[in-house]
Amino acid sequence: MHLGRSLGFLIFGVLSSIIILGCGKSEVISSAPQPTPAEKIPEASPQPTPAEKICEVPSTSGDSDAKFQRGSKGVGDPYFPNLGNGGYDVRRYLIDIEWEPRTGTLSGWATIEAEATENLSSFNVDLNSNMVVSEVIVNGDEACFIREGTEVTVVPVNNLLVGSEFEARFSYRGKPGPVPAEYSPVAGGWYHQPWLSEGGICTDCIMYVLGEPSSSMAWHPVNDHPSDRAQFRIEMTTVLSNETLPDLFSDWEFVTNGYLVSKERTTDSSPSGSVRTTWIYETRYPQAPYLTVLAYGLFTESNAEDLGGVQLRHWAESADLYPGGIFEYGKETFGIDYGPMFEVFTDLFGPYPFDTYGYLVLNDPLGFALETQTLSIFGFDTWQAPFIHVHELAHQWFGNFITVDDWSEIWLNEGFATYSEYLFEETVTPGYDIFLEMRSLVTTGDAYGWFGVPPGDPGPEDLFHPSVYNRGALTLHALRMTIGDDAFFASIRRYVDDFGGKSVTTADFVQVVESVSGVDLEDFFASWLYGTEMPNLPCEGFRPCGSD
Repeated sequence: MHLGRSLGFLIFGVLSSIIILGCGKSEVISSAPQPTPAEKIPEASPQPTPAEKICEVPSTSGDSDAKFQRGSKGVGDPYFPNLGNGGYDVRRYLIDIEWEPRTGTLSGWATIEAEATENLSSFNVDLNSNMVVSEVIVNGDEACFIREGTEVTVVPVNNLLVGSEFEARFSYRGKPGPVPAEYSPVAGGWYHQPWLSEGGICTDCIMYVLGEPSSSMAWHPVNDHPSDRAQFRIEMTTVLSNETLPDLFSDWEFVTNGYLVSKERTTDSSPSGSVRTTWIYETRYPQAPYLTVLAYGLFTESNAEDLGGVQLRHWAESADLYPGGIFEYGKETFGIDYGPMFEVFTDLFGPYPFDTYGYLVLNDPLGFALETQTLSIFGFDTWQAPFIHVHELAHQWFGNFITVDDWSEIWLNEGFATYSEYLFEETVTPGYDIFLEMRSLVTTGDAYGWFGVPPGDPGPEDLFHPSVYNRGALTLHALRMTIGDDAFFASIRRYVDDFGGKSVTTADFVQVVESVSGVDLEDFFASWLYGTEMPNLPCEGFRPCGSD
């Protein structure tokens, strides 16, 4: 997510703040992401009549060599205790689903390839309650299962030994929609307006998924927590009958993270003559579930230049409307130039951690952007603001490559991405004074009451509070002023080198900084991250307070 900067602050609180899910905006934005205009937000689908099987869940097994136990229903996240699941580590998701845009119905199979981290007699997955499970197969054998809200407890025929690999396949069906509010302080889930209604055919009603913090459960069985990253293979089939006039949607595309493996369109022999289009995408890098993006609409791909081995690929609705394509139009009209961004961040943080990047632009002024891995999603309004692009790109290092161990550590995502905006401006803009900007940020934050929430532990209701972004950024600047440039930037590089591809806590970052700088920073971080009042910016040894 992104909060505002002094060059275009996003206002929070009474005026309602800033942004959202990894993002920013150059004008006033509501405090929670507004995924779609109110008239387009679907109501949560009524829960279907359960078709799930019921079985007893044993607490232990009779195995003589090992004691087996139930896997926990959550990973113990301090903000969302029942989010995620204990006892296993997902390696890959293989999702083969069919979607009917006319009705909004999703059905198919989701396969989880995982490794048991405990001796398991049962294990859980997260899945929104409006998605009905009909069958579960574990290692080739049909398993029984229990549904309790968003939890599905699976009891395999054979216990799972710690260290063993297993495969769990779920057959499920339903109408995906928003996730329960208890798991998401902002709007998240699957958004879609049915194409056919009393008003006729809606030709611009796209589908998209918002994942942060816990909305992957809206559309597939998942260990829905950032601490469990996995690769994805997604096979999506859309079904359009003659009643839906498929010719109107022949140019529509399904877009998700990763690489397009294949696309195939067939017309079945049924009386309705349904047109089926199947896309297969695969990722090359593990990603937290919330960083998966899905969208279906009139998208056109715009391939841009190769930046030092990183291929830029962008998608936008009706991209042919923009002279030269969406990439060139954004570059020429709004100054959205990824060349300098990559140059600055690779110099400061180290090599870009993936081999492709791009953005997905929706025509609607959604008021949000989200740093979905290798393919950030923007509303058309937020896409026009270059500094939001800077923010989302920085997230590819801080949030995606380095992932928080639990949601109480969110400042490690948002504080770093926000401060990266200032670092970028400091590098590319002659005469830019980051010290004056920081003092201006303090003044603005004080005026809007941004800093009363401790960024190191904001609480679930304030997960995306402006303090997490802005006071988080100020913490990093104060750290820089305390230990000096050499130690600060060496610490950032060491942090990326040591923890890239891993889940982290604040303690991990503090350990790196103290090791590099040789300074005891316990009191510093205690006051800056966990105090209810923001400390004063340090001055001595770097730059006198109030100096120009």
